[in-house]
Amino acid sequence: INPKVGSGPGGEQPKKPGEKERHVYFINSEDMKEQVRQGLLRPVYNVADFYHETGLWQRIARHQWFEYVTLSVIALNALWIWIDTDFNLADVLLEAKPVFQWADNLFCAYFTFELFVRFRAFRRKRFCLRDAWFVFDSVLVLLMVLETWVMTGVMLATGVGGSAGLGN
Repeated sequence: INPKVGSGPGGEQPKKPGEKERHVYFINSEDMKEQVRQGLLRPVYNVADFYHETGLWQRIARHQWFEYVTLSVIALNALWIWIDTDFNLADVLLEAKPVFQWADNLFCAYFTFELFVRFRAFRRKRFCLRDAWFVFDSVLVLLMVLETWVMTGVMLATGVGGSAGLGN
């Protein structure tokens, strides 16, 4: 808050000739109120403001059910990470029981689809870099794709089926 008081330069009262300099100790309440008003008038950030106005992808990305389903999948994935950590004894996905392989692939597919929908919804694709949540989610999905699909593909292509080929 700007502590301007009065009408002189810097907010102080104008000094008369021969008068001692006075220090200002109180903030002008009208200036403070105006600054608060200006702060309240700033628009609230909404990523949907960067989306197309028409089209399939923006309609999906803006839809409330898309948000609900995504939040539900995130919650289920958190639970699945707990189950996977406690009950999956395999070192790599290729050695895991089919239920763990299916679940990891389904979560990876959904999160990739969700990121794809949100990316396609942006009016200008570079706007996605302005959204911190999109950038964060992109990094998480990239890591998940590398772990679930790329590493599995490399292991299948090279014939390495166990954890021995991963430097263990």
